[in-house]
Amino acid sequence: MKIAQLTYSYQPIIGGADAYADLLCSTLRLRGHEVWVYQRSAEVADPFVRAAPRWQARFRPRDFWLVPYWLRVRRRELAAMDVLIAHYPNYCRAGCFHPRLIGLSHGVTWDDEPGAWRSQKKRTMAREAFTRCARFVANDTFFLREVGVDIAPGERPFEEVAPGRWFVPNCVDTSRFAPSALADRPPLIVVPRNLYRNRGVHLAIQAFAALDLTDHTMEVVGADGQADYAAELRAMVRDLGLTDRVRFVGPVEWHAMAPVYGRARLCLIPSTCGEGTSLAALEAMACATATITTRAGGLPDLPAVHCDATADSLAQAIRDVLPRWREMGESQRAAVVTGFSLDRWQQAWSHVVEDW
Repeated sequence: MKIAQLTYSYQPIIGGADAYADLLCSTLRLRGHEVWVYQRSAEVADPFVRAAPRWQARFRPRDFWLVPYWLRVRRRELAAMDVLIAHYPNYCRAGCFHPRLIGLSHGVTWDDEPGAWRSQKKRTMAREAFTRCARFVANDTFFLREVGVDIAPGERPFEEVAPGRWFVPNCVDTSRFAPSALADRPPLIVVPRNLYRNRGVHLAIQAFAALDLTDHTMEVVGADGQADYAAELRAMVRDLGLTDRVRFVGPVEWHAMAPVYGRARLCLIPSTCGEGTSLAALEAMACATATITTRAGGLPDLPAVHCDATADSLAQAIRDVLPRWREMGESQRAAVVTGFSLDRWQQAWSHVVEDW
């Protein structure tokens, strides 16, 4: 079949949604399908990538909402595809004419200000996409509950939970993301988060400052997604006197992340909202790095240690986990290998795409 993915970003691969699109490309191509990706403006050499016009890049990050309008101009190309996979509710709108449109969620985007007009609009758009798409794949149960499906956290993974509606959590290649020697790990905590406010990096820094961990260091690994927030975080580190113990590493390419996880004892996913089943959390656990997450969004679907999205709760979780980080890391890896292995994800997606 000829398949097109409609998404905001794919190449270069920076975040979890980009890695997801890449994995979906390779999975479907191995099954003999031709796969194209339509994305935002970028310098890309891949002949199977169609990028939006360069002028749209001037409006970044607002171009997240502009790319679907460009996609409508490509309707004739998209109509020739056998299947469309739209990665966000507003991208589903660009493909709603197609009889085989598969919608895909990467978490909830309206839980930062639930009562605000913008949040209500996003939620309405998500419910519309969930209803109108021929099929829909949610990668967390929080999204499903928000659009009206009666399902508990972690319940019925890789299943069709309603007619044409699937819960397919993120999964990880547990051979690529595998533990290094646990005994040799330095006293290091890693926070693999691009610097957006909803990723809660400030909570990780505040929790670290509240603990008497003078022998530990923290690495924040991710790009400066919001310039003002990134500046605020660096100022916070200076004001707390942590410049010699908290380091901003910057972005690391996805294929090079396994050693980043593998040299740390703890991984923190301190998101305040807007999370699905975090790929970073799964990758860290696959590397036997003890992982603590908040209860935001779809994170309760994962076999991590969970806490409230506050600095105090995160600090307490660190206190509890740090003395048994080896045991916890090994236990979490075993849970990921059993429940979130890549073959289950690939099998579920093959059913979604091929069984019409």
